[in-house]
Amino acid sequence: MSAGAALRISLAEVLQTSLKALEGIGVPAGLDQDAAANVAWLEARGLGGIATLARELERFGEAVAWVPPEIEDGPHGVVISAGDASGVLLAPGAVDWAIGGATVTVTACAAPLMVAAEAARRASDGMALTVTWGEDRTRSSARCGGGLAALALDIRTARNPSDVVIRPGKPPSAKEGGRLAGFHAQSLRDGIAVDPSDWAVIKAAAALVLVPASAQSRGGAGAEVDDSA
Repeated sequence: MSAGAALRISLAEVLQTSLKALEGIGVPAGLDQDAAANVAWLEARGLGGIATLARELERFGEAVAWVPPEIEDGPHGVVISAGDASGVLLAPGAVDWAIGGATVTVTACAAPLMVAAEAARRASDGMALTVTWGEDRTRSSARCGGGLAALALDIRTARNPSDVVIRPGKPPSAKEGGRLAGFHAQSLRDGIAVDPSDWAVIKAAAALVLVPASAQSRGGAGAEVDDSA
């Protein structure tokens, strides 16, 4: 993509249009809000949230077949598997289990960065999570806690389907989390440059919503952007 081909939009528009796109293909209420927030979190930090969502929307087509995942709670942790194991759909539930203290594995998870974003958004003061995925020589990881996140990504494979493991961990230091925080501040100030072809995929899915979502009809969740987006 050349610099001249990019569109520049606000973080609020990323969030709101992503939410409508997810609603448009039938992602269940609540999951659509979490997924849109994860897209915005990634995009605000230069991690390709729009491209990730566009790729998943193309996989889903015009309707997502939501089937509850299989969950095995065993002595060595929780294993979550699903026929269409997308991080778009499975991240909130997987992080719920991890916040409860379990080590969680999501098998063959597409869009693993969505799981990392969910963990980063929800790892608050006093609680930290580590997310890892990929093979030994191409492993990626995210350390999240205290409102900060630090990612170590193998750019060749970080977006590939992979088993994703979430476990309690140590929060990053302020220095380690500073790089992504700086990207976030710049995105709020300058807006976000997106690939027009990716944005067109998301706009097409959003157009499937006959009645635009409102703060009242959607309970207000995800309707505004704050500093944690």
